Amino acid sequence: MGALLSPSEARKASVKAAEKAIKYLRSKFLEEEETVIVNKHDRDVSRKIDLDVEEIIINTLREEGFRGAIVTEERGVIGEGPPYAIVDPLDGSLNFSIGSPYFAVSIAVSEGRTFRDILAGALCPSFGHPCYSSEPGRVFAGSVELKPLPSEPVFIYYGDPEEGQLEFFRKAYGTLGRVKIRTPGAIALDLLNLARGKVLAVADVRNKLRNVDIASAYLMIRELGLPIIEKVHSFPADRVSVVGDILFARDERTLEKLLEVYSKTLAGKRGWPE
Repeated sequence: MGALLSPSEARKASVKAAEKAIKYLRSKFLEEEETVIVNKHDRDVSRKIDLDVEEIIINTLREEGFRGAIVTEERGVIGEGPPYAIVDPLDGSLNFSIGSPYFAVSIAVSEGRTFRDILAGALCPSFGHPCYSSEPGRVFAGSVELKPLPSEPVFIYYGDPEEGQLEFFRKAYGTLGRVKIRTPGAIALDLLNLARGKVLAVADVRNKLRNVDIASAYLMIRELGLPIIEKVHSFPADRVSVVGDILFARDERTLEKLLEVYSKTLAGKRGWPE
């Protein structure tokens, strides 16, 4: 068990680690040797770049005074908590590997074992953005507090060509109206854009998302007052865990529409959301 940093200290430590990691990723972008697969697990793979960036984050968090457990996508849990640092070293690893500049580094810090206990985080996009960060009551774009922008009619959707998922997509598309569909390939960055106000809704119904994929973006969405399904608050923060499907939206009415469609197409097969 480690000493708990204040929310502000935890945010600054997260930012420092994420900034170092994204700087390294930018320097290695389009270098083929960095994308070599070094490990296969479940339905995913680990590449050389994933492990290298994760090491940078772990070392920087320790240098910045974080003494709890580090929950990492590649290595599992390192050390003892609470607190817990929840790390996705490269959200959008496949994008990075194929040369698509849409990826991010994601770090969240929790004082307890669930998302409800997350008190700080940082999310650094690939190019063209500052690093975003959050603590209770505040979300920052760089050093400036984030001001949400007018929403675009964009629905970010992830699903496989299976009957239930296709039915959800078809009905969700019809319910949301004349929206534009995108599948960019980095869910934390997608949720950041939702928090920024640029996206109407985000859904991933592949039943495979992990907690490390969304922890830092969850805090930004929460602190900006966007609606969140109750079960999300209980997602684990103390270990790497598959959390399954997610539904997020800019407002209660849009989220309710997605939930209604989900209940008619996938809920019985998933048991989520309750």
